[in-house]
Amino acid sequence: MASVLSYESLVHAVAGAVGSVTAMTVFFPLDTARLRLQVDEKRKSKTTHMVLLEIIKEEGLLAPYRGWFPVISSLCCSNFVYFYTFNSLKALWVKGQHSTTGKDLVVGFVADGGLSVLPRLVSNPWPQEILLPRPSKVLGLQEWLMCC
Repeated sequence: MASVLSYESLVHAVAGAVGSVTAMTVFFPLDTARLRLQVDEKRKSKTTHMVLLEIIKEEGLLAPYRGWFPVISSLCCSNFVYFYTFNSLKALWVKGQHSTTGKDLVVGFVADGGLSVLPRLVSNPWPQEILLPRPSKVLGLQEWLMCC
């Protein structure tokens, strides 16, 4: 039980959460540009840099980060739980033995909730982006974001 509530597991969990927040914060504007190119019919496919400059010019400096907080909150929590669970399970299973890649993969699968994810993958393998409702008419960006 001491290995589950260990300082090492906490450090790994915090590091995983901070790493995911950092990576998502750096690349969130790219995701915003991708989304705008997919949704906005008027926006022509240009370089990413040009699309981001247009978004900033039209909507302000913080526009590429609109919607950042809910994404980061969810990501931070889920990665904290994942890394804490992974390191705790690994410490329980390995217990001073040499850790192998196979063991790490099994622990990672279990820590990620693999046993509960498998039935969903079999019954509904499509990503949610594919299942989003398609509007029957062409909508502007604001209307599209409001309808979804």
